[in-house]
Amino acid sequence: MTLRTAALACLALLPLLTWRSAVAQADFSGSVSLQSDYRYRGQSLGDGRPSPQLTLNLDSANGWYGGVFAAGTSIGDLRGAKLQAYGGYALRLRSGWSVEAGCSRATYTQLHSADYNECYAGASGERLTTRLYYAPRYFGGPARALYGEINVFYPLHPSVNLIAHAGLLRTLRGRDWPATPASSRYDLKLGASLPFGNWSVQLAREYTRDGGIGYSYVPQRPSQAWVLSTTYAF
Repeated sequence: MTLRTAALACLALLPLLTWRSAVAQADFSGSVSLQSDYRYRGQSLGDGRPSPQLTLNLDSANGWYGGVFAAGTSIGDLRGAKLQAYGGYALRLRSGWSVEAGCSRATYTQLHSADYNECYAGASGERLTTRLYYAPRYFGGPARALYGEINVFYPLHPSVNLIAHAGLLRTLRGRDWPATPASSRYDLKLGASLPFGNWSVQLAREYTRDGGIGYSYVPQRPSQAWVLSTTYAF
């Protein structure tokens, strides 16, 4: 083996060695939950039916992370699951805040024409997180879309936490499409979470201005709804 060949082999192995080192120092976490209705960005993806959900996360010591999310969904009369894989990089600042960027891929087992890619960037503090998402073909449709969100977590009591969310979906270019408004649509959420060790119970009121365009390709459910969820984190 020549010196040049050996050097090229070392360079080829370097990413693998780095990945193995990152995984060795990574933290694994996840959760399982059951929601009375899976409302995604304000609209129902569960047709008002209970939705089981699973989340798995892998966070490395050097800031890289990845994970998967699965949830039971309904698109029209088609029952199936949403499968989402995501990965990115987070950097903790001296101020205590963190900034991050990443991308995700959402797949719907019952309707692959609704699959789409999305990239995001955001910042988070102790009680507040913000993110901005960009999708070149939102929900598989011929439209580019931005979605911005703010999430607030505030402990009212050792056993009660306030949760609040505000989001805005903005169509940049393209025509109307299921899930994509002609211009913009906002969604709001306000509720409380009660932790019990690794368990938590959450009740929230959600509202969206849907404009008659929804994810399910069928007439819309009420724009306001109570959503109850139970989660076990590990």
